[in-house]
Amino acid sequence: MAKLTDLPAELISRIVRHVFDANQAAKRRDDHTPPGDHHLLDHTQINCAAEPKPRPHLERLASPVRHVYIQYRPRPQSHLEFSWPDGLPKNPLLPLSLISRTFCHCAQELLFQNVALGSIWTASLFLESLTCSTPHEDSSPQRRPQIDYQAEQHELRRPSPLAQHVRSLQFAWGGPCSMGKGGVSILCEILRSCPLLENIAICNTFRLACKEPILEALASKPHIKEFVILNNAHGENSTFQWQAYDVVSRLFPHWNSLETVDFFELGDSSTGFLKAAANPLPSLNCATRTLILTDHELDELALSALLKSSAPSLRTLEIIGPGYKLDRAALCRVLQGCTSPILESLTLESSHCERPLSSDLNSDDPLTSPGLLDIVFSSPKALRNLKTLSFIGPVATGRLFKRLPKSIVKLAWESCHLPADALVETLSSSGNDAHSLPNLKCCSVRSRYGWSPADELAVRAALRIRGACFHISLDRMYGSPTLTDAIEEEELGDEEDVREMDHWLPPAVTINRDWEWRDRR
Repeated sequence: MAKLTDLPAELISRIVRHVFDANQAAKRRDDHTPPGDHHLLDHTQINCAAEPKPRPHLERLASPVRHVYIQYRPRPQSHLEFSWPDGLPKNPLLPLSLISRTFCHCAQELLFQNVALGSIWTASLFLESLTCSTPHEDSSPQRRPQIDYQAEQHELRRPSPLAQHVRSLQFAWGGPCSMGKGGVSILCEILRSCPLLENIAICNTFRLACKEPILEALASKPHIKEFVILNNAHGENSTFQWQAYDVVSRLFPHWNSLETVDFFELGDSSTGFLKAAANPLPSLNCATRTLILTDHELDELALSALLKSSAPSLRTLEIIGPGYKLDRAALCRVLQGCTSPILESLTLESSHCERPLSSDLNSDDPLTSPGLLDIVFSSPKALRNLKTLSFIGPVATGRLFKRLPKSIVKLAWESCHLPADALVETLSSSGNDAHSLPNLKCCSVRSRYGWSPADELAVRAALRIRGACFHISLDRMYGSPTLTDAIEEEELGDEEDVREMDHWLPPAVTINRDWEWRDRR
């Protein structure tokens, strides 16, 4: 009978991968979108049977706390020996590594491919594993003093074979990060020790003195494909803010394989990009396809320069959050004049407004018009190849549907009330009509109220004729309450108060009060 130790390395690698992937899928099961919910999917995913593959910094997840439990079992007899007397570890790669040397090598390779470092202590242990020699390689007494000496000299640390496996790293520990005890020196050493690193997710709580060492360490990694600046979940302030000009001028030229950039609170003023007039930015060889800006602090010039630097290749753009340095008029100009002509997916979330929006739905003033996207798409050249449009907030009116390009495949919005009749009219247009959205395959709406049953039925019927799917989700948590909401909630509260008072009043008084309430309603 064949043993596990007799299996070829290729098959063992597939076994290890299958066990690990099944474990990760179970951990993600509670966090994935409900089956059939297409709201967060783009045009490339709506007809895909498999779930979208998580991005590298979201791939390795810890077990949800609510599923953690302790099962008390009688302790094994003392004469029996177990590798883990308290039960198997949560990571299935650890027990697999004990089966044989081949299993160990395959498990190590997968374990080191994607590593999340949640504390300085974990990072220091990881650095030690990257720079120490393997036991069978350097166990001689003559070699030991040299290794100890190298451990004291950061510059002389020699990467171990395990460092060749590292493709993705996440640096996300709380507290202000300084060069010494703050862990930035360890971070830089880890970066220098991983020659084939492709994906980096990094926190945003550095001291100003850490700027140069971090930029130099990042620029030394030529194979970067995805760069993410993480949200500071711990609430610490940072004296060093990532600047758009530094990223474009000092990092992008070294990353020829860059595909995805995801920034949280990216900042810059016009002064950084005004320097480019005297010292032009180096030509970029990278083919950035995805740019995500969350709660950015960019003004019009900085955002324009950032978009233009990646315009030849950009396919997906997400602008999420305040952007207080960018008013609606400036955002309109950027979307019309600086976006890539081959852009396929646009996500826009507008959560603030500098001044009250106009009640005139036909207004073309981008500062006050509720139809910001209506104005953007009125341009005959802007976003003509867009296939996915998703937006949140009061940025569109019913005029938008007829102004969208024919290329639209997926349309989704949230917290923005659009009239159903305008959508039905557009969908019911002749197939030869330039405004008929002939390629629309999916429409998804999240709203506080939704449409009337008749309007919703009309939308569903119009989309069904096209062979398109329709999804609507109603929740009072979507959007902000209107004046009507406040009045209704106040009346409901008054009604509950009256009913509670009726319990203590005589029957005749209760009846009269009921009739008085009905008359007032």
